Amino acid sequence: MSEHLATVGDRLDALRAAPRHRRLAATGAVVVGLVVVPFHWFGFVLGGALIALTQPSLGRGLLAGLAFGVLSWLVFALWLAGTGNLTLFFGMGQVFAVSTAIPLAGGLLGALARGIR
Repeated sequence: MSEHLATVGDRLDALRAAPRHRRLAATGAVVVGLVVVPFHWFGFVLGGALIALTQPSLGRGLLAGLAFGVLSWLVFALWLAGTGNLTLFFGMGQVFAVSTAIPLAGGLLGALARGIR
């Protein structure tokens, strides 16, 4: 099959089979997700989906989506620490719980895209 006629699934399979390309695509997925997150919560889902699609299996995709959610939360926590508000944030009860759960759940939700095919 010629390169320009390959399906999206075929292209993803080729990407997943090449470790260097897979790592580059995963890095790009993380960057795209982290750029979108400050503007809309959908960035968690988008980042989780993009990084999961680069993984060779559903299990690894789900772990990668969860890892994206954790990374997103850590970036947020570092930003709060830089503003001097991290301690205050930890004491905010439900706000802390919800703002911790949303990135994790969004990353996992997006990662379910890896199971489609």
